[in-house]
Amino acid sequence: MERYLVKKISSPKLKNPILIEGLPGVGNVGKIAVDFLIDKFEPTPVCEIYSTSFPHSVFVNDNNLVEMPVVKIYAAKVNNQDLLLLAGDVQPVDEEASYQFSNLIVEKIKELGCKEMITLGGIGTMSEPKNPKIYGAATSKEIKADFGKRSEGIIFNKTKADAIVGATGLLLGIGKLNDIEGVGLIVETFGHQFHIGLKEAKALLKVLKELLNLDIDLKELDEEIVQEEREREKGNKVLTKTVKRMSGKAGDMSYIG
Repeated sequence: MERYLVKKISSPKLKNPILIEGLPGVGNVGKIAVDFLIDKFEPTPVCEIYSTSFPHSVFVNDNNLVEMPVVKIYAAKVNNQDLLLLAGDVQPVDEEASYQFSNLIVEKIKELGCKEMITLGGIGTMSEPKNPKIYGAATSKEIKADFGKRSEGIIFNKTKADAIVGATGLLLGIGKLNDIEGVGLIVETFGHQFHIGLKEAKALLKVLKELLNLDIDLKELDEEIVQEEREREKGNKVLTKTVKRMSGKAGDMSYIG
């Protein structure tokens, strides 16, 4: 297998499509947001990308069938606007592979006529934010001003992070070198490795809804957020009881085992 294997699925005719990237990262906020859009818009798969830079394993699905790690590009038309959606369960983690991967994606979307992109990511905080803020990083003053007018939910006047790592950042940089303008939307999310940023993904989707005039109902995410909070609260209660038992006095015989 070559370093990258691109399996072409369809050749859609698109007019100035906008790419929305949502690959795994902090809180998986971008992945959750783009997966939500895929479920809603039922886009057409354009290509599948396999790589030796992805984890050296396969996924086993619910039917006990193996699936290779893959990143996919989809195409959808929403309100007369063509969109490209970049989704997957993986992305390269080492620096050289991340550059190669991001360059490959830029080549593919440029072939499809893409001139603008939106990348989605998270910035880790020490605790879960009640009202997560979204920070923007743009490739030019012009697109920064344009996005700022279209959505009041993006903070451009404060620097929250000095760097955006992985595809979320490199796509913007390499895209700019290839005359593709873009904005990275970076949302605050709890920096714990097991945190699932549903609330934060919803915040990103709200901004995307404003930017692209998307007709999407976010109530389904509300239900998932409530369920996640219940599960987390349940887990916290169990943990609290365990800690209390373990920190009990030596003569406390209620702790067994």
